Amino acid sequence: MGRGPGIRRRLGLTALLSLLGVVASACGADGSTPLNLEAVERQVPGVLLPAHPSLITDVDCGEPASTGLGPMSCTAVVAGVEIPVIVHRPAVDGRIRVESPADLVAAVDLAGLAAERLTTDTGVAAQVSCAPAVRVAFAGQTFDCVATDPDGRALDLVITLVDAGGGFRLDAAPGSG
Repeated sequence: MGRGPGIRRRLGLTALLSLLGVVASACGADGSTPLNLEAVERQVPGVLLPAHPSLITDVDCGEPASTGLGPMSCTAVVAGVEIPVIVHRPAVDGRIRVESPADLVAAVDLAGLAAERLTTDTGVAAQVSCAPAVRVAFAGQTFDCVATDPDGRALDLVITLVDAGGGFRLDAAPGSG
């Protein structure tokens, strides 16, 4: 079993994004600015996971109160796993801040650790690539990987996270070998 001290990345990013058109330019009669919730939800993937927004397939902030300045509790689906997300309402300049307590494991980091392990175990230096680009860090999440030796021979692998701390199991993919 491998342990990847550096493969977990905290998703608790604090990111800002200008949202043109999210906040209406005119103030409401009561002095509050109307919230375009759908526009905010559409922007969350790019703020939360800017390098891989396509891995966020859904964002739902329910129906928060249309007025008020506090953050909204939302959910996002990242690589098939639902995680909690806090979306801070647009500031006067139209920017939002998004954060989540979820930890992610990046495929590139895990692939590097798998390559080191293969080299140590077999004595053959291998290049490893894995997909998807990120997974939510918890036991049972899998990455489909390919290890390529210096002669160009490829072996399909499956890396399975065994805990939320970055421990993993490396197995030959079914039907490979």
